[in-house]
Amino acid sequence: MFNSYLRIGWRNLVKNKLFSVINISGMAISMTSFLIISLFVYDELKFDKHIEDVNLKYRIFNEHFREGRDFAIIPAVIAPTLAAEYPEVEYFTRFMNLYTPPLFEVRNKKFTEDKGGLADPSFFKMFSLELIEGNANNALKKPNEVGINKTLKEKYFGESSALGQSIKINGEDYNVTAVFEDFPKHTHLDFNYLIAMEELATARPDRMSDWGWSGMVTYIKLKPGTNTLLLESKIKDIARGKADEEDFYTPHLMPLKDVHLHAYNQSWDVARRGNIQTVYVLIATSIFILVIAILNFVNLSTARAVSRVKEVGLRKVVGAVRIQLIYQFISESVIIAFIALIIGVTLASAILPSLNSFADKDIPVHIFLEPQLVVALMSLAILTGIAAGSYPAFYISGFRPASILANRLSGGSESTLLRKGLVVLQFVLAFFLIVASLTVSQQYNYMRNTDMGFNKDNLIVLQLRGEMFERLETTKQTLVNHPNILSATLGYGLPGEAYAGETIKDKATNKEYSVSMLTADHDYVKTVGLELLAGRDFSKEIATDEQQAFILSESAIKMLGYDNPEDALQHEIDWQYGDSLKRGKVIGVVKDVQLNSMRESITPVVLHIFKSSYSSVTLRIKPTDVSTTLSHLKKSWSTLTAEWPFEYKFLDDNFDKMYKSEEKLNTLFSFFTGFAILVACVGLLGLVIYTTSQKYKEISIRKVLGAGEGTLVIQLAKNYMLLLCVAFFIAIPFSYYASWRWLQEFTYRISITPTLFIKAGLFIMVISLLTVGLQSLKAARANPVDALKEQ
Repeated sequence: MFNSYLRIGWRNLVKNKLFSVINISGMAISMTSFLIISLFVYDELKFDKHIEDVNLKYRIFNEHFREGRDFAIIPAVIAPTLAAEYPEVEYFTRFMNLYTPPLFEVRNKKFTEDKGGLADPSFFKMFSLELIEGNANNALKKPNEVGINKTLKEKYFGESSALGQSIKINGEDYNVTAVFEDFPKHTHLDFNYLIAMEELATARPDRMSDWGWSGMVTYIKLKPGTNTLLLESKIKDIARGKADEEDFYTPHLMPLKDVHLHAYNQSWDVARRGNIQTVYVLIATSIFILVIAILNFVNLSTARAVSRVKEVGLRKVVGAVRIQLIYQFISESVIIAFIALIIGVTLASAILPSLNSFADKDIPVHIFLEPQLVVALMSLAILTGIAAGSYPAFYISGFRPASILANRLSGGSESTLLRKGLVVLQFVLAFFLIVASLTVSQQYNYMRNTDMGFNKDNLIVLQLRGEMFERLETTKQTLVNHPNILSATLGYGLPGEAYAGETIKDKATNKEYSVSMLTADHDYVKTVGLELLAGRDFSKEIATDEQQAFILSESAIKMLGYDNPEDALQHEIDWQYGDSLKRGKVIGVVKDVQLNSMRESITPVVLHIFKSSYSSVTLRIKPTDVSTTLSHLKKSWSTLTAEWPFEYKFLDDNFDKMYKSEEKLNTLFSFFTGFAILVACVGLLGLVIYTTSQKYKEISIRKVLGAGEGTLVIQLAKNYMLLLCVAFFIAIPFSYYASWRWLQEFTYRISITPTLFIKAGLFIMVISLLTVGLQSLKAARANPVDALKEQ
């Protein structure tokens, strides 16, 4: 019997080619979207699940009240204090990033290596890293010990053993005590080398016991049965009692398995960042697209019910019971779903390489052949077919034979009302997606293009290396000696780069304040493009500027109690560094500068000259003939240091990386919103084709009686436009709330204005008018004689 259902279902599909193509194409597009999004989401959710006892492992992060943001780095002293005082903490591990890549040397091989830093010996155990060489119990115990991953081992030592070998790192010998497997792709961390934390403990013991200095990414492993809420409260109590100021920060626990998706708003992170918002938005989008396709199927099937009532009547007369008819109609929809699935898998396989490239994924195309996924896909097709075909099956099979054979059925007002309701619902979903897509796009463009208080374009950053530290001015003048280089500055701390979090003291009130500190030379303001609001820049002609001058941002002077920049000039502040004190006056005020992503609050900024901290030279270049400029820099570099390879980066690349998550969401969301609109319009096209075919004779009679083409088109299209208007008014409050809720994650965000909804409404109205209007015009232009000849 099942074979009979399939055979008859296939015949009906072939017989009604146009509606079969419309149903299959709409469902195939939705299946493609659903599959691509599902694979992306599944890949995001896999992060860190492979780590042993991952449910017992947590990362500690700090909520900084003064700065209004969360920090992924915390004081080094917190973890050992917890392990010593609370038995529920089984062990801990810490990592400190090296923001300036060091030079690795092995015999004649020299390379700067990024993605590494200082780590505790327990790091391997915390992340279930397999050691290829060495023993985790003995590795990274002493200063000048290093562990390297398999890739670096092969790079420097080939097939030979690296264990016990020596690597020069920035000129010092380090003993290789461990070789570990490369971090798995689905780990939120990815390091190439780890240097023993004991090195910092020996060199700077003060940092390891300082409750006010944050520099460590910290993880703890808890014992089974630990009450994490109670432990978190204990950690807060410790910090409150030990830190210098009670309200400076509050530690929190985050499950290790959540870091990839939930730590997107934490500053100073080293994680591979995802975004749980992106996951939620894409899941909702895929469901909406699938629902729109199902609504299309239901709509077209119920609209075409009248054309199948005689078939139903005859089947019932010859003995078919209703359940058999229901099975028959559902089997037809399941066939459509399977055909759509095959097409969807084919399209998804073609799109997958592009998705991998764009989203930095490595999802194999052959994933569709995995047995578990094959079962899941078949279940998806069956469930989609049943969902799409159930109502039409029950509706059509419910017709009575006597009424059918007496030709007393025309579809009914109930069916018409249902179809109108389904059209409204699918365009509510489409309108919602368009508004959401426009919101994401506008917020992304706002973050990328808003004034950040400096000019990030055409800035090249070079790290100072080797003997350059001893010849700062010579280095600067050598590099700047080219007509394509407009200016240069030495310093430490740039927007989008590492900078110091320090404390200054207000001389008038003796009160301390946390600030973002940038050390600069006399050309920093000009080169970076800061806007001076009051006072003056640093001057080489004024000798006291090096020891007694500070330039503050707007937020910094407001923190000191000034609203007018002019009033803050000559205000005295102190900065304590080690055992020394720098006391000076405010000589200038600059416009607020955003050092981080626009997700975060602008922090108070202090600039001053402090040569011993300089780590980079930043050059503003002409935007033309960049290759010639780089050639000059490379040649000049070789005269300054033969030991270090020439490396550079453009400052705006940092901000490209910051907004990668928003860029992914913007692109993917726009792409799949387009799919949703296409599916909705395909369904609308099918409905219009069927409706106009039903009114073919009515149109012909009106035309014979003198109705013009424009009048006929308006007559046919106005009902659909009315339904679209209803959909808009229903969708606006939901769209507004969803957009508003998503924007709350950003400190600086766009405003939701009526223009947003007008744009979305006009866009979908124009697309729908084209869909309805062209088909209506075709019907209005048909020869009325042909219709009136038909019986």
